[in-house]
Amino acid sequence: MTTEADTPSSQQQPPTVADRAEHITVAGDLVKFDLRQFAQIKPDGPNVTVLSDTGAARTVLFAFAAGQQLKEHRTSSQIQVLVLRGRITFTANDGAVKAKAGTLLQLEAQTPHAITAETAATVLVIMTPSPVYHSLNQTLFRQQVPLVSRVPRAETGEAENADQ
Repeated sequence: MTTEADTPSSQQQPPTVADRAEHITVAGDLVKFDLRQFAQIKPDGPNVTVLSDTGAARTVLFAFAAGQQLKEHRTSSQIQVLVLRGRITFTANDGAVKAKAGTLLQLEAQTPHAITAETAATVLVIMTPSPVYHSLNQTLFRQQVPLVSRVPRAETGEAENADQ
C-alpha cells in the first residue's frame, strides 16, 4: 500500500494536497485519516478528497458549503453515502430524501443521483468496487490522486505467497 507521502517528488500533487498527507497515519496495512483536516469548505464548489482507492473500493470525502451541489451523475459502482455533518438533500431517480449527520444512504450502481447541501455539510462516499465509469470523472476527479492506493504485490517485491 502506498500513500501520497511515498510518491516520488516528480509525481506529487501541489503543496495544498501534499501538506494534507501529514494527517494520515500508516501502520503496516492500517491507515488512519483525520477527516476533520480534509473537510475544509471551499467557496467555489465542493471540496473533494479521494482518500483511498484500492480497486475493491474508492473512498471520497466531500465538504460542502450551504447551497453547493453535485449535479446529477452516475457511477458503475454501488455507493454508500454517510452524512458526517450538516444536512443534505439526496436525489435519486425521481425521488429525494433529506439526510442529516448520522444518516447512511445506499444506492445501486448506474442510478442517477445528485447531492445538494442544505447547510454546511461533510459527506463520506464509499464506492464498491472502485468505479470503472463515473460520469463526473472529467470534472470532479480528473485532478484527484488518491491519498492512499493499493500497489500490486509484484511491484512491492513481496512474494505473493509467503510459502514460496
